[in-house]
Amino acid sequence: MDITFHFHNIESSEGLKDAARKVIDKLSPQFSRLIGATVRFKVEKVNQIVEITMNGDGGVFVAEDKTTDMYASLDLVEKKLERQIKKHKGKQHAHHARHG
Repeated sequence: MDITFHFHNIESSEGLKDAARKVIDKLSPQFSRLIGATVRFKVEKVNQIVEITMNGDGGVFVAEDKTTDMYASLDLVEKKLERQIKKHKGKQHAHHARHG
């Protein structure tokens, strides 16, 4: 699986990359097939913005959040992605139960 990192108005940081990899590694078992992920770190004035896009299981999951701390933004994005993936899996399961 490919992970691509983009840094906008912020220096590339191994610490941020490692933290994002941990989030993706934590979420990846929820996919039967994870194709790739893109992580964007952005700074706009006081806002520290993180966006993660994960592509897998026939869907594209995108979450973005901003706080004054990049790691806090990353934690919020993780929670958003967890909810999206769980909702997607629930819809797939319900669809297969009706048509299976």
